Amino acid sequence: MSGTGVWSTDGLPQTLAPVAWGRKMPELHLPWTLTFPEQERFRALVRYRRLDELTVAEFKGGRYAGRRNDDPLASGGPPQIGVLINLSGTLVCRYRDTDLVLGSHDLVVWDSDLAHAFDAVEPHHELSLLLPRDRLPQGIVDVAARMSGPVPVGAGTGLAAIAADQLRAIVRELDHLSDAGLAIACQNFFDTLDSALAPAAKAPSAGARTALLKRVRQYVEDHLDDPELSASSVAEALDISVRTLHLAFADTGTTAGRWIRERRLRVCYRELALGSGDWTVTDVAFRWGFNDAAHFSRVFKQAFGVTPSSVVARGRRATAD
Repeated sequence: MSGTGVWSTDGLPQTLAPVAWGRKMPELHLPWTLTFPEQERFRALVRYRRLDELTVAEFKGGRYAGRRNDDPLASGGPPQIGVLINLSGTLVCRYRDTDLVLGSHDLVVWDSDLAHAFDAVEPHHELSLLLPRDRLPQGIVDVAARMSGPVPVGAGTGLAAIAADQLRAIVRELDHLSDAGLAIACQNFFDTLDSALAPAAKAPSAGARTALLKRVRQYVEDHLDDPELSASSVAEALDISVRTLHLAFADTGTTAGRWIRERRLRVCYRELALGSGDWTVTDVAFRWGFNDAAHFSRVFKQAFGVTPSSVVARGRRATAD
């Protein structure tokens, strides 16, 4: 399992703290040329975790500014999409030809090709998530391309507030999430954020919704064993937006993600109940898209009131009898 890192300027001489952060920040973000106020002590504390090409981080620190290092040797790598939630203080980001001023509980989605500079004009506290552009839902990529101002995510902002709460929870639980759990949590965050930031769409008619649900359910049944199956992947495969997918499920009493999980769990129950062969609980879980055996056991018991191993034992007794 990937571990959570903690880095701080605490204990460093005042003259070395800015230099140390100037070296550390590119490891977690993009290559920036940093400047710091003179005669002002700089302090930084960052918690972070990397999973493949994904970086999740929490930063608390003093005033400083940065501009993109456009040296091709320094800025190599694929284009990145970042999501930043500013929890306190004020942050000014130069994005395309516009200054985006982020106050407390503001969110911005940005593209590394369009981000030019930033200025933390006050000590601030932020949460961020960084991922290569080609790993994200197209809706999020489109939001980054057209971003013209911060998005409020405080109480009363609906899905945007829920997405922000999801990222807060991910950061809070960094030490306790398995790699698979972190990937699932981030995927759910992006699905919610995609829906929150998508342009308003007219809800499909009852007939269109029924037809779409039929297509969705058939696609899910055909791809239940795909570990990458999610609301985003279904929407992409059917050439619809994640928002349209969620609208199709609006009157069903469930969500696309929950329905996928329920279908997988039922198939797992059926196979475990057969009680034959040499397959273990972990084998069945992995076969049907659950990449974390402990997580699978928890959600299985929540769904059926029994553990997977007890279902296996019961099935094998029945077979023996």
